[in-house]
Amino acid sequence: MIKRTPRLERLSRREERKVVKRIVYLSLFSIILAVFLITLGIPLLGKFADFLNLVFRKNEISQVDTKSTPRPPILDSLPQATNSASLAISGFSQDETKVVIYNDSQNVGEAEVVSGKFQFENLKLKDGQNEISVKAISKSGQESDLSQSVKIILDKEPPKLEVESPSEGQSFSQDNRIKVSGKTDKEAQVYANGFLASVTADGNFEVFVPVLEGETTIEIKATDDAGNTKVETRKVNFKK
Repeated sequence: MIKRTPRLERLSRREERKVVKRIVYLSLFSIILAVFLITLGIPLLGKFADFLNLVFRKNEISQVDTKSTPRPPILDSLPQATNSASLAISGFSQDETKVVIYNDSQNVGEAEVVSGKFQFENLKLKDGQNEISVKAISKSGQESDLSQSVKIILDKEPPKLEVESPSEGQSFSQDNRIKVSGKTDKEAQVYANGFLASVTADGNFEVFVPVLEGETTIEIKATDDAGNTKVETRKVNFKK
């Protein structure tokens, strides 16, 4: 039997302490690694999985969209009436489509969609009411429903304008505010030397216009919704 000296015993205890330290350090490292994986690693793996799912799902959606029916385009606002026989229209539609323009259900042209916008120049209008609508057609040939239609009236006739007062060459004194009155279309606006007249539902108009001493020309102008105008003038004399 080998007898252990004190020196050998000290060396043995020192090695035991080193082994214990290694075990403690490895245990601490394992605990820290486990905490890291639980708090950060697993959520990161989950996010990465979500990212992959999103990429593949986006590809699936894009493939479905190319074969699905496009949504109806949306027209920009248009005037209710105009005196121009041609008109430019624009609006919004899905990308990867073209837009077909209709006037009273008749195909009158097509427009390409660029970055979600389309524009069609020189749409021909007929006298009276025009009903404008559009539809989108995808590259695969799928057609949308017609958009909400917009009604536009082409009107080239000037509004009625009958000036009842003042008469041509009429003289006034004391009050320099001259009453201008007459008849026009009920939808028209009337101006006398730039002053807006009040127009009743029957088309009667009235406005007071200030004048300087001496001869003054009063310009009376009627304008309708389509932009047509009719002008009359009256020369009056005022003396204080």
